Parts: sequence; C-alpha cells; structure tokens
Amino acid sequence: MKKSSSEPTKQITKLTKEVANLQAELAIVLKASGVDEFIEVKRQKNQARFERIKRKGEVDKAVGHYFISLDITAKKQVVYIPLSIASGKKPTGFGYQIEGTGEGEIAQADVECRGEGVTQVTLGTIVYAKVPAQKVGTFRITVTIRGRLGKTYKLILYRINYKLSVTDARYQQYLKQMDSEQVKFS
Repeated sequence: MKKSSSEPTKQITKLTKEVANLQAELAIVLKASGVDEFIEVKRQKNQARFERIKRKGEVDKAVGHYFISLDITAKKQVVYIPLSIASGKKPTGFGYQIEGTGEGEIAQADVECRGEGVTQVTLGTIVYAKVPAQKVGTFRITVTIRGRLGKTYKLILYRINYKLSVTDARYQQYLKQMDSEQVKFS
C-alpha cells in the first residue's frame, strides 16, 4: 500500500504553524524578562519613604514618596521615549500601578531625563527624550502616593513605551516589571 504524497506536505504545514506559534510565545517571554532588541534598562536607584502630615483636629495624612532612577541605553539606533507617566492605557512613556493593602491614589508623578547627547523633541503635546544610538539616558521617576495609615504600598513600573521614530504610529514596549521598595504607612 502506497502512502499519499500529501501526508508529508500536511505534516510540514502543521509543523511550520507550530514553529510560528512557538516563536510568537518566545518573543512574549523575552519581552517580559527584559530582553529587548532596541533598549537596555538598568535600575540605578530605588528609594521609598513615608511621611506623616499632622493636622490639628483632623485625621493625619499618610503620604509615600517613591524615587526610581533608570539608565536606558539605545542599543543600535536612536530611540524616543515619552517623558510622561500614567496608570491608564494612554500612550505614555512609563506605565505604573500602585499595589497595597489599602486604597491609595497618586498625588503627583513626574519623569525627568538627562544624559550625554540626550535631547528633547516635542511632537504636538507629547515631549520625547531622544536617546542617540549607543548613548545612555538617565530617567528620574518620582511618584507621591496618598494612602491610609497602617497600610503598605509599593509602586510597580510595568511598561516603558518608546518609538524608533517620532512619526511611527505605534509604540514599541519594554515589558519587564520593576517594583519599588514596599513602604508601611505608619
């Protein structure tokens, strides 16, 4: 009995689809672990502290101050990183979330950048840090959180958006999560 010649072709087609699926899954895993083709991110500083603001006749305020310093290197070409931070799905440079044992909210959040050859480019209302190829931009992220006394909070940077050209329609994403120190508001 002869085998049909279409069976090996079907097998090859099936294996090709499996390889494509595995490559897509590998790309996601590499992004989540911090392997990126265009940028390298190193955390330089990670500081957090609690401040209790006393008020006469009222409940004291509980405020957490978080500071994270990141060195972002443009590996092989210029990258543009928005100098903005937000917790939503808006196109921002840095996406963050608050994790805690109580309800918390952002009082203030700010991003600054400096470095040799790093300049700012404005396109519409968005300001980008332009990091030249093989250069390092130092990004200073400060966030102030209002929370409740006796609760614990931390800041999580879960995404860095960047473009290879300011005219690109879509952002590239660096997806390795970076946590701040955990602070008890007591």
